Amino acid sequence: MKKLSLILAVLVLVIPNNVMAQNNPSLFGNNSKHIRVGVGVNSYGIPIEASYDQGFKQNLFGVKKLNLGLGGYIGYYGNKESIGVWTNGHDYGYKYSHIIIGARGLFHYPFVPKIDTYAGLMLGYNIASSSYYGDGTDPGNASAGGFAWGGVVGARYQFNKQWGVYAEAGYSISYLSIGLVYSL
Repeated sequence: MKKLSLILAVLVLVIPNNVMAQNNPSLFGNNSKHIRVGVGVNSYGIPIEASYDQGFKQNLFGVKKLNLGLGGYIGYYGNKESIGVWTNGHDYGYKYSHIIIGARGLFHYPFVPKIDTYAGLMLGYNIASSSYYGDGTDPGNASAGGFAWGGVVGARYQFNKQWGVYAEAGYSISYLSIGLVYSL
């Protein structure tokens, strides 16, 4: 959680703090810059995630209002699996953690007025690890990593020029996620 907060703080300090030049903050264009922070649901628990999306190309393929956004993504979740309980009453088992770091490309098209709707892909790297906890003999720890990919559909609603909410469904660190959006 501390690492995720540090990464988010760096993003906010490094990226220029420009207010969107659009009259309607719900529309997505070349001047759009959004930081999303949220929680999700997957089969193992409640992951947390953060992403950044910046307008890259408007009227993509000559289609009016079809805009491309590019950015980064980081997601984390951890869980604990108890295997049993020792005679002294302490449990033992394994702790697991997953971190996904990737780049996302999102196609934005306003199907609904005042709501930014989008779909896209994420390509990245999955860092997975497990460790034993509890009394007794430690059978060792394991870690792995590899290519990660995902697809997402989502929507963003802005309350004002800086703050909004989002909801996404897809395949990355979570199946469903909701959270806050800060627009730069």
